[in-house]
Amino acid sequence: MISYIIAIFFFLLLEGFFSGSEIALFSVNRAKLKYLAKNGDTRAKKLYEKLQKHFDDYIATTLIGTTLSIVTITAVYVNFLMEFAVYLPVLKGKEEIFAESIIVLTLLFGEILPKSIFQHFAEKLVYFIVPALDFFRKLLYPLILLANLITKIVFFVFRLQPRKDKILSREELLDALLMDSEGIEEVEKKIIANVLIFEERRLGEIVVPLSDVVAVDENEKIKDVISVFKTSGFSRIPIYAKRIDEIVGVIRAYDLADAKPDEPVKNYAKSIRYLHEFTSLPNVLKGFKKFKDHMAVVVDERGATMGIITLEDVLEEIVGEIRDEYTKKEKKMIKRTFKDKIVVDGRIEIKEIETLVDEKFPKGPYETLGGFIVYYLGRMPMASEEIYYNSLKFTILQTNKRRVQEVLIEKVENSGKVE
Repeated sequence: MISYIIAIFFFLLLEGFFSGSEIALFSVNRAKLKYLAKNGDTRAKKLYEKLQKHFDDYIATTLIGTTLSIVTITAVYVNFLMEFAVYLPVLKGKEEIFAESIIVLTLLFGEILPKSIFQHFAEKLVYFIVPALDFFRKLLYPLILLANLITKIVFFVFRLQPRKDKILSREELLDALLMDSEGIEEVEKKIIANVLIFEERRLGEIVVPLSDVVAVDENEKIKDVISVFKTSGFSRIPIYAKRIDEIVGVIRAYDLADAKPDEPVKNYAKSIRYLHEFTSLPNVLKGFKKFKDHMAVVVDERGATMGIITLEDVLEEIVGEIRDEYTKKEKKMIKRTFKDKIVVDGRIEIKEIETLVDEKFPKGPYETLGGFIVYYLGRMPMASEEIYYNSLKFTILQTNKRRVQEVLIEKVENSGKVE
């Protein structure tokens, strides 16, 4: 008798596992797993690869496992009632009627409760579900093969085509968006595309570098700071102590309305937050909303100041450039072109240069052309200096102490590495 109860309990748990696993596999966010895998999470990478490779087999395993569990529970329960009827005469001849009570047990504890729990905790449970399903997949492999064979035969006999519908990845949605789509304007396409990739963007990708930051010393007089506000057109300016990479606060133009001209600006400064370069843009946006500020300092993994970021900069990553009466004309990365020569800003991204000149650059700790030149020379280049890389010649047109400002690029005969 005890063995029957243990068997019923065991197969009820097994049914719950299989039915819950099925809903968990469909509920887990595979886009999130892919993102984690790309960012070095080895567990997520292994799990994502398994789901991509064996997803259909896992589903087949859960369906077969659920069915076998229900059949086994029913058979064991009926036998249990038949033996129990010896001790309880009222059950004699009514075993089949009482056997129907198993439907309530399997429905409640084998389907409804497990599916609710597994769906709610799918993101966490999937890491334990998949290894277990791997074991059952191998154990039930002959049945899975048989089920697949029968399915193919049925599809062949009735000339059915299997559906290829699936959830599109971000990359697939972007590809579809870039195709000609009636009724969707280019601006709308751009906004939708920006929203799709917004979650994966990091703060370090859009930071305003220190070389481009307009900032004032904390001991600067109010009258001089007002002049900087008028010249720059900005409504907020960071203030620093001693050096520009020691930003200690931010000053707002309207806070100086009643200030005395000879007071130091630090008397009116507001605190400023520091954010890591790897902070995701959605989290940056949440932070601006939570703390009700509009500017923050961006630091790298070593804690060194990279630059600043504003609420406007983040929003522009979704809707494009936001212009107001003070917005200056955007600085073009490509200054001018003539024949096989191009003049570009040193801040132009390497990937854009690769497209322009049809040349691949080696991977390195740089993102811009100026960074590439400085990295491979091992120093800051001088104006008029010429650098050669493969079939390209770079002539430094303008530079300063901080960065390469303007470069002339032209095609030449293959000249090998950087010189």
